[in-house]
Amino acid sequence: MAGKAKYQLTAGTSIGITDAAIETLEDMATATLLEIGTTQKEVTYTGGQKQDVEVTVLLSDEQEMDNGLESPGELSLSGNWLPSDTGQMSLRAADADNSKRGIVLTFPSGNKSTMLVQVRQETWSVGVNGVASGGFTLRVKGKPQYTEVSAGA
Repeated sequence: MAGKAKYQLTAGTSIGITDAAIETLEDMATATLLEIGTTQKEVTYTGGQKQDVEVTVLLSDEQEMDNGLESPGELSLSGNWLPSDTGQMSLRAADADNSKRGIVLTFPSGNKSTMLVQVRQETWSVGVNGVASGGFTLRVKGKPQYTEVSAGA
């Protein structure tokens, strides 16, 4: 009997980062992607949180709020730190000149998540008897675009 669980497998996920600055997600169509998935172990996306707009009035029974402007989302990459990795080099260049990069995660199923990002921070650490680890915190500009492979494909 088939299970009822729905899930997205992650082993074999490719992470491409544009080799140069782009301004829009449409620019991804002609951009060259550098594979950064060979050094990354974990990717975490957190959508932007909407600000509270306080709308309470004298007749209110409790404090009333509405959604205001949404803050940008955030994407974190963490894994092996390698100064010569071309994907990491592209992110460092974006950090240095404050430019935007495109990033696309392609799952083994063919499903994709594409985002326009700016580097907020790079981190790395080293320890005895191990490998250098590090990562990048990226500001997501706009909303991620999701591309699903149809079930019949």
